[in-house]
Amino acid sequence: MKTVFKMIPFLFTMVIISCGNKTKTNDATGDAKSNVNNEQKAPADKKLPFERGSYVEETNMMGMELKKTVYFDHWGDWKATENKSEIAMMGYTHKTDNLEIVKGDMHWNLDLIKRTGTSFVLNVPTGGMAAALAAAVGGKMAEGMEIKELGEENYLGYKCKKTQVKYAQMQMDVTTLSYGNLTMKMEGTMGKSNISTKIVSIDLSAPDASIFEVPTDIKIEKQ
Repeated sequence: MKTVFKMIPFLFTMVIISCGNKTKTNDATGDAKSNVNNEQKAPADKKLPFERGSYVEETNMMGMELKKTVYFDHWGDWKATENKSEIAMMGYTHKTDNLEIVKGDMHWNLDLIKRTGTSFVLNVPTGGMAAALAAAVGGKMAEGMEIKELGEENYLGYKCKKTQVKYAQMQMDVTTLSYGNLTMKMEGTMGKSNISTKIVSIDLSAPDASIFEVPTDIKIEKQ
């Protein structure tokens, strides 16, 4: 199960797709807002289609659900991803409280329960991790991948590109909704497992600046 969940972010990097480069200036939290007239062109060279804000993303597989909150600023150059969970099994409760911070090329992975973490430097191109991986393997990342455009679909008030992606090497068949470089929703199968990952809310208010700072009592090991 852990291995399959760890593959979810990698699947996002493999889906090299994009949709309209328009960014709504309003808050699209909650229910879908299909009639929004106030739009502006999002800069094409940015990592995210929004300048700042946060979104909540849910992943469901084999009846298990994980939820994370992603805060961002500077068009995605700064990110802070909160992963919290509490699983009770056989009389034992396992808790996680992790925070991943990205500021430019600097990355920190923090365990807020153990108060430990690691840091490393990684340059991720504007196109996101997908572009980074593609460059690393000489552009061969998508070999064997079938991509079929299915038009557009409104999701959370944003007009997204709908795409079906098949990748036989991983027994993957998923349908995605993407807004700029942001995958809003992905549903399908990988092997014998059903996959469902979706952003359930978007808040375009400025996040608290402290979320992007490493707590001073965290012991950091450089990698």
